[in-house]
Amino acid sequence: MTTAALRPELVPLDLSYRSDLRVLNVRWLRDVSFEELQTGFQSAAALSREHRATHWLVDVRRRTLLDAFQSAWVAQQLLPDVAAALAPAPLHVAYLLSPARLETLRVVPTLADTVAQLQSRPQAYSLRTFAEEGQAIRWLLDQF
Repeated sequence: MTTAALRPELVPLDLSYRSDLRVLNVRWLRDVSFEELQTGFQSAAALSREHRATHWLVDVRRRTLLDAFQSAWVAQQLLPDVAAALAPAPLHVAYLLSPARLETLRVVPTLADTVAQLQSRPQAYSLRTFAEEGQAIRWLLDQF
C-alpha cells in the first residue's frame, strides 16, 4: 500500500476518462504547488493522448487559491502543447469553478481581462468557464 493510499489528502488529483462521453475529467482535490500542478496536468496530457481525448472537464472547485503564474503556465504552455499533440482535432476545455472563484474572475480587472482574452482570441484550443457541471458537460458535448 502506498503512502498516498493511506493518506488520500496527499493525492491532489482525480483523473479519469469517460469513454461514454469521450471526456477527460481532471478534478483537483485541493490547492496544489506548481510542481504538483505540472505533474498532474502532464498525467492528464498523457491520458488525453492515449485516448485521443480532445474534450476536457477541469474541476477546480476545491482549489481556493488563484495563482496567476500557475494559470499562465496552463494557458500559455500546457494547453497549447496538448492541442498540438492532438491536432488536427481541436482541444476544448471546460473549467468548472466555484461560484466564489467565478465572481473573483469577473471582478478583478486583470483576471477578467485574462479570461476574456482566453475565450475570445484565436488559439489552438477553446476554453470556457462554468459554475455548474451539467452546463460544462453540455458545452463539451456540443463541441463534437
